[in-house]
Amino acid sequence: MEEKIEQIKSAILTYKLRSIDALVKTALDAGIAPNSILDDGMIAAMNEVGEGFKNNTIYMPQMLMAAKTMQNGLAVLKPYLSKGSNRKNGGKAVVGSVLGDVHDIGKNLVAIMLEGSGFQVTDLGADVPYQKFVEAVKADPDITVVAASSSMTPTRPALKDIVTNVRAADTNGSIAVMVGGATMDQQYSDEIGADIYTKDAASAAERAKEIVTGNTIKSVSEKSRSIALAAEKSLADAETTEDLANTEEKTLRHLMEAPAKTARAAQAGCSDKGPLSIKENLAETLKHEKGCPDRFVDQYEFFDVMLMDPILGHSRNLTDELFQPKSEYVDGWGVHNSIPAGSGGSHPEHGPGKTVLTDLTKWQDQLKTVPPTSGFTDAEWAAVKKEAAETAAAGKHVGLWMAPGLFERVHFLMGMKEALVEYYEHPEEMHDLIDFLTDWEIKALDEDMAQLGATVLFHHDDWGTALNSFLDPDTHRKFFLKPYQKIYRHFRDLGGEVVIHHSDSWAANLVPTMIDVGADIWQGAIDANNIPQLIDKYGDRIVFMGGIDDAVVDIPDWKKDSVQKYTRQKIGENGSISYIPCLTRGLGVSIYPGVYDAISETVNQMSKERF
Repeated sequence: MEEKIEQIKSAILTYKLRSIDALVKTALDAGIAPNSILDDGMIAAMNEVGEGFKNNTIYMPQMLMAAKTMQNGLAVLKPYLSKGSNRKNGGKAVVGSVLGDVHDIGKNLVAIMLEGSGFQVTDLGADVPYQKFVEAVKADPDITVVAASSSMTPTRPALKDIVTNVRAADTNGSIAVMVGGATMDQQYSDEIGADIYTKDAASAAERAKEIVTGNTIKSVSEKSRSIALAAEKSLADAETTEDLANTEEKTLRHLMEAPAKTARAAQAGCSDKGPLSIKENLAETLKHEKGCPDRFVDQYEFFDVMLMDPILGHSRNLTDELFQPKSEYVDGWGVHNSIPAGSGGSHPEHGPGKTVLTDLTKWQDQLKTVPPTSGFTDAEWAAVKKEAAETAAAGKHVGLWMAPGLFERVHFLMGMKEALVEYYEHPEEMHDLIDFLTDWEIKALDEDMAQLGATVLFHHDDWGTALNSFLDPDTHRKFFLKPYQKIYRHFRDLGGEVVIHHSDSWAANLVPTMIDVGADIWQGAIDANNIPQLIDKYGDRIVFMGGIDDAVVDIPDWKKDSVQKYTRQKIGENGSISYIPCLTRGLGVSIYPGVYDAISETVNQMSKERF
């Protein structure tokens, strides 16, 4: 009996999608109780998956594959599960992303972990008004958990609407309201009166299980709050007690006050060359510890604009996205997009009638797009060529913006959840699709460079969330190393000088790949990556541009003194070598006017103090 349970558990942990149903049937035929198969086999396996995901040893694709395997087994098991039977776990939950937030991967992971813990889950989807949460609660008196996610700073107030109105509808006080997402922390959870805040999906499932196994909402809330505050204190203590001056190298790197500048300059063979131009200062910064910049690079100062050429305009339909914004539009690839209020950008939508690739094995038949070399007229090129000429004349780099990148393009076409699974289920077809997208970008570069002669390539491709990379390093490298090497080498072959790769995420484990593909700068490195540690390890090969998290400062109630204090703190931690202080957002703007300028003012003031 125990052996058959272990086989089911192992099948989920090793993603045996096509054999799990037979294993469940065999266990049932052997007389094993259906609830035992569920609790001791399936849920136990998903608990291990959740723990691995929480500890960054299991990644999103593996979690999704395990969940998909469990669902296949559950389809066989469900008819045998006795209604109302004594279960170790159980309960009903409602999950959704708040109004204005179209991100769904975090919400999906919470739903997966709750289902894996034995919950019946009602998934309301993304961009959900609080009224739908209330309707779901009123429709089912057995709901025990409402979990809402906010991954975009402007949508945080919508969480308060959910907490307030669900609590008003919960006349028995029996529903725990949980919140999470990239914009959330314990402080804001307390402000809006949520019961529970957790940083990750596995922890959310753990707290939910505690509620349905005899613990009061109040006790679980207090425990959750204690865990969150302890984690925040531990992080703060680590930052303040780290001995940054235990070697001469670290002293020079991290404690670059004015007196240390002389010692550093002498060591590096620097001499007083007088004020450097914008391009010269960037060039010195790109030499890492051997360079002699005379100030910090001020965010995106080295180019006025990132050129939005006709190719990008046609492929992304920039008229509807940026110039005459619509709440919804379809781009040149057939991808449906929405622009939630205050989001600062578009987000792909998927679902019936909105997903371009519904079957990866048939991608060549389903994918229709405008070729990147479709004979754009001189009139179409005129404005952007004028911008390029003016930028070059001003002594700045001509920056070419390419977005989205390969990883993003894949999930834009088919959906994030579906794409992550396909790296495992159909690797050959995925390689073929990525090769096609790579060749598309190569052709686009040929046209762009012939017309514009750009010197900087600013390439957008988000490779992770605020907590971890989407793919494990080996899988990511397997699919994207050679394609990106091909693109970035081609840019340089065409006369390009500097490659900036944007990913405003946690991606510390992918830095070796960024270096190997030929990126000079990683823009968007959020503070959670431990930038000082990355500089110590990789700062002789790549520059880190970011560290000033938009989720912290680019918020509705921002205050200039708080933004500047935070900026000074991060520059102090990250130092002057292989680092460009910058808002992590992937454009030289902020969602809320004034934030970007407040950061620049602080950067320039600290340049005067330190250099």
